[in-house]
Amino acid sequence: MVLILATSGCLSRDNSNISSPTASVAVSPAPPLPADLPPWFDDDVGSGGVPAAALIPIGATVSDSWITQTAVGEAIVVSWEVPGDDPFRQDRGIAAWRRFDDGGAPWRPVWGAAFPGARDPVLGISTTLADVTGDGSPDALVLAEMGGSGGCGIVAVVDLSAGGQVYRSRGCDRRIEPATDPAGLVLTEAVFAPGDPHCCPSSLRTTFLAYVDGSWRTASTQTTPT
Repeated sequence: MVLILATSGCLSRDNSNISSPTASVAVSPAPPLPADLPPWFDDDVGSGGVPAAALIPIGATVSDSWITQTAVGEAIVVSWEVPGDDPFRQDRGIAAWRRFDDGGAPWRPVWGAAFPGARDPVLGISTTLADVTGDGSPDALVLAEMGGSGGCGIVAVVDLSAGGQVYRSRGCDRRIEPATDPAGLVLTEAVFAPGDPHCCPSSLRTTFLAYVDGSWRTASTQTTPT
């Protein structure tokens, strides 16, 4: 497996690059909520009092959970898996929940994604909480690992305060991590020249993406020989 590590030191952090982007990346539409996800949680309690098992489909087990405080209230991100005989073909999923005070159910899901093992097998799901949209509130950077020699996976960014997905992509031989100064995403990917073995790409391309006016802009790109 090729493990590509992104390092912020390879990138320019000049703010002029962000105000004058060279390219934009389309925001992928959010998938519908998984059909078997609970529609709400009735108890008006803080995130520490919400059992993660109440936020996932019946019959599934919690694989991990993350708690944070957004600009508009508490949020919980929880991932799950459905027990099965083949660990490489288990149904998995993840959802983001937020606490509301608008008179409706106090806890409601704002985003979710399901990965049926028979059609779209995922080996594991992880989440990093960080402000990557630059609004001062933490977002969820989600990685659904699909394995393979290129470390393939699906990456999504969920704006927890707005309650929606703002980025989604699928690929191999790459790594996407949060940037903090300024906020954004760091994409590092292998660049293969003709004849390169899969173990040994000729170079790495590092791209800094900034979220500007509702879209992702390429603020800087650097290619470095390996």
